[in-house]
Amino acid sequence: MRSSIKHDKATLISIFIVGGGQLYSGRLWAGISLALLFYGSIALMVILWTGLNQAFWGLVGAWILVWLYNIYDAYHGFQYQKPPCEKVCPAGIVPWAYINFLATKSDQTYPFIPFFGTLQRICLAPCESHCTRRGIDAPVAIRYLRAGVTIEMPDHKHKPKKEKIAVLGAGPCGLSAAYYLAHRGYKVTVYEKEKKPGGVLGILIPEFRHPQEVLDREVNTILSTGVELKCGVEVAKDVSMDELLNNYSAIFIAIGVWKPIKLGIPGEEHTLDGFDVLRRIRKGELYHLGKVGVIGGGNTAIDIARSLVREGHEVIIYYRRNIEDMPAEYENLEEAQEEGVEIIPLTVPVKIEKNKVIMVKTECLHGRKGPCKIIKGSEFDVTLDNVVMAIGQLPETDFLKDYVKLNKFGCIITKNARTSHPKIFAGGDVVLGSATVAHAVGHGMDAAKRIDFSLRRMPPFIGRLLKKTYQPDVQLLPITDRARMTIPHRDIEERKHDFKEVELWASKEELQKEAARCLICPCRYHPH
Repeated sequence: MRSSIKHDKATLISIFIVGGGQLYSGRLWAGISLALLFYGSIALMVILWTGLNQAFWGLVGAWILVWLYNIYDAYHGFQYQKPPCEKVCPAGIVPWAYINFLATKSDQTYPFIPFFGTLQRICLAPCESHCTRRGIDAPVAIRYLRAGVTIEMPDHKHKPKKEKIAVLGAGPCGLSAAYYLAHRGYKVTVYEKEKKPGGVLGILIPEFRHPQEVLDREVNTILSTGVELKCGVEVAKDVSMDELLNNYSAIFIAIGVWKPIKLGIPGEEHTLDGFDVLRRIRKGELYHLGKVGVIGGGNTAIDIARSLVREGHEVIIYYRRNIEDMPAEYENLEEAQEEGVEIIPLTVPVKIEKNKVIMVKTECLHGRKGPCKIIKGSEFDVTLDNVVMAIGQLPETDFLKDYVKLNKFGCIITKNARTSHPKIFAGGDVVLGSATVAHAVGHGMDAAKRIDFSLRRMPPFIGRLLKKTYQPDVQLLPITDRARMTIPHRDIEERKHDFKEVELWASKEELQKEAARCLICPCRYHPH
């Protein structure tokens, strides 16, 4: 908020004094340069006055351009060179800024981001994979440090607009879009076919990774901005697309992916669906499945295995590639192995019989994106009581095929969040396929801005020009030789018998020490 006020004051000053806004915001050389260029050229014209000729009017045009640029520059403020952590964040978070607030014990708050508390717990953290600190020792614990950040609460003061917008899906993507649109003054109604909001966060992800109370708090914060939520309403069943198109100025589709992918092998009909297993466990339905084999390598497979361990089962995960190629979050994978989940890589089932699965070995030489070949003659039998399939999901979009274009997987085809229908926009997994919560949040926020531009008939490039640069007050700190903190966890033997949160929270002092490891790249060098 303080940064925004500073932008506004700098802009106002620059309207009347060229370079004044830059000087006010602490950008000494930018202000002096603009002032010298503008006022110096006026002084030179007075000295060399030759009358109202062509050269004079050319200079007037140049003065106007400098004056306008000076206002634009003051409005945007100093633009940092984006460091790696910020560039790769799908949710558009600026990690180095909130880390610096922690390290310097600043009282600044970080601008509100939907599901910030969720991303503190479940995030692939590409920011850490690209952290410059890796060149010294180990990346900063960026995801974990969100625990010590104070988030600015949403501003409810927005000028109401006449347009109404429908959002289909109350997951992280749909609710993130709804928040931004409501913040812009639109009347937003979210339709959710489940009985409660949250999408996979509230229905599937186990509470030992993401407590329900955290989700409830974040959803309620979004709803407090004026978003209307209608749960238990399925589009095409309880309300038609034609009704929505007639009653709303725009529709945003964020229904996720829920239809399980099949391997197409004999006996697959006898397997259990991974989403259904997680859903039933979340409902408190105890399982008696015996020895279980889970097929897959993503977070869903890991969550199933860890949940079944807590139900007292022996669980083995079979994955067709190497363990290091598994798309699951590293922390989730590591914690699963600590809790006794066995992972057998380079293995895939080819036939499922009663209490027996016929497996084959595979060869994957080029990582996760390379081809995966079955090794001939490598068949072997595995005795299992049950098999759970968790190899991915596809969207259920048959009800949309008469309204928007779909690809061969059923995902909605978009360009800058726009579908082939002028009133329908889409984002999240229904466009990307199975992705992360961070991608969902980022997609929802970006799509909401596109909807806003469309309803205001504003070209997107104009909207980007008018966007203020986030300008945190940061301090350059000395490089420390402190090792990366060890994130505290509950005792393994204790935690694998219940569904309480696994990660513990360090003290404010420990978080500040870890934050001080950040190099504050934009202030120290120009990253590539």
